[in-house]
Amino acid sequence: MALDLKHSPLGYFRYFYDTLGNQLIFNIVLSVFLGLLDGLGLALFIPLLQFVNESGGAGNADAMGGLAFVVKAFGLVGLPLNLVTVLGFMVLVFVIKGLLNYWLSMEQIDLRQRYMIALRMKQIEDLDNLSYQGFLRLDAGRIQNAVTAEVGKNIQAMIQFLGTLKSIIVLISYIILAFIANWQFAFFIIAGGALSNFLYKQITESVKATSIEISRRGNLFSGFIIQAIHAFKYLKATNHFYEFSSKLKTVIDEVVKLNRKIGRWQSVTGSTREPVIIFIVAAVIIIQVNFMGSTLGSILLSLLLFYRALNGLVLVQMSWQGFMQNLGGLQSISDLKVLMHKEREIQPELKFGEFTSSIELRNLNFAYNSKPALTNINMVIPKNHTVAFIGESGSGKSTLANVITTLLRTTDGNLLVDGKNIYDYNLDSFRTHIGYISQDPVIFSDSVYNNVTFWAERTAENEERFREVIRKVSLVEFIENLENKEDTVMGDNGILVSGGQKQRISIARELFKRVDILILDEATSALDSQTERFIQDSIDELQGEYTMIVIAHRLSTIKNADVIYLMDKGQISASGNYEQLLNISERFQKMVSLQHV
Repeated sequence: MALDLKHSPLGYFRYFYDTLGNQLIFNIVLSVFLGLLDGLGLALFIPLLQFVNESGGAGNADAMGGLAFVVKAFGLVGLPLNLVTVLGFMVLVFVIKGLLNYWLSMEQIDLRQRYMIALRMKQIEDLDNLSYQGFLRLDAGRIQNAVTAEVGKNIQAMIQFLGTLKSIIVLISYIILAFIANWQFAFFIIAGGALSNFLYKQITESVKATSIEISRRGNLFSGFIIQAIHAFKYLKATNHFYEFSSKLKTVIDEVVKLNRKIGRWQSVTGSTREPVIIFIVAAVIIIQVNFMGSTLGSILLSLLLFYRALNGLVLVQMSWQGFMQNLGGLQSISDLKVLMHKEREIQPELKFGEFTSSIELRNLNFAYNSKPALTNINMVIPKNHTVAFIGESGSGKSTLANVITTLLRTTDGNLLVDGKNIYDYNLDSFRTHIGYISQDPVIFSDSVYNNVTFWAERTAENEERFREVIRKVSLVEFIENLENKEDTVMGDNGILVSGGQKQRISIARELFKRVDILILDEATSALDSQTERFIQDSIDELQGEYTMIVIAHRLSTIKNADVIYLMDKGQISASGNYEQLLNISERFQKMVSLQHV
């Protein structure tokens, strides 16, 4: 798919062609044949029947103008020109046209499905390739709106675009046949049609701009909805939801007004098209008969063709306006694609192998938008050792962990894993070695088993592995007491289970993954003391089996760490084990005394 959207008919064609490829071309070819048959079906049969009815007089053949070759074609193939052969020809043309129309319709159904699948898969790929730093810079509401509402608009836009192409091809076939029949009449009609199209161009541009604005409002609305869902408990408990909902209502009102504006323009164009067509036809007939000496009979065929052609022009204009109505969806997804492409994570192909020795940070620095967050960090984390990062909020603990997981890329300095620069390797292959457990555990609306195994196939080996990890995190009794055991569905974000159970399930998931490195980012800070003790016991049992990085406010959780790093304003102010820090750091002593550890 084209990276950006060029606002021209060719640009729109390229946008769809990059996804649909030659199938789009084949669809257009079918439309060409269908258009020619449609033109023949109307343009030739009435004059032919009139010719037969009047016993084949030469004057009637002349009245057909340049289309008289059809009459001669009957003689060339040895068919008598009579009512039976003409009607038989009519039936044949319409049968072929019906078959082509069915074929074209099925092709367009297939195109819509292919386009939707390609669009969805590309969005998933873009999300997968998006860097974490890029994600932080993007608007979550914009992403959600693009992958939901705007996809529907894209599909509708593609349907309208194909409809416009089909109508244009039918229109062109009528115009060509009309020119063959009477080129002067055709010329005047085309000039009138071009004039009417010019009159409606401003309306089409207004619909285009309004459609793009509706998509922008949709991004804003989705952002507010995400915030309302995440903050629902607070908004409900404090009775702020009513005030917050006013923001949603404002956006809804704006979208209603914009949609009404589009509807008003559609009503104007729909109600004035036909009177304009009739006016153009009437004016051209008067000019031809009164000023150019044509007879009404000589222009009758062209009149019939061009009345249908001008109706075809109406279909083209209406389809195009429908396309413009959904153009905001194309623009929204195209704009997001450009942003995500700029923020994509480009990785080397070289795969990282087994983690065997240590993680080392040398003179490491990191900045958010030029604002220093980590300064001159030096440390070594041996394999299967436990280190802890402590310090006030904003001291750089989580940032440091995110650098170690390679979610954030260092500004300068070195991040070495087993003595090698980790950025020389495919970062995803390194991240498979990492388990991440945060203060807000990630729980999916699915069964306990699927949450722990991440939808692994239920083989005997995987089920044994599942039972092994739930024993390690003390979940056996909890699962046994559930109505459907490990098949119990946990609800949206684990709403049906307690915080401690969710945390243990999230730990079990990382253990099932067979990771080497466990990151625990404030994993117990939101738990009560008893639950914290259970989680701490689980963590203590894992010590020595995994390389563990623990970020904590509560010092009770890091008493057994091999090394504790005391962070202050992005720097390491002191380090050592628990007893060593008590002896060398007054700041650590004060933290311990305040928490009565």
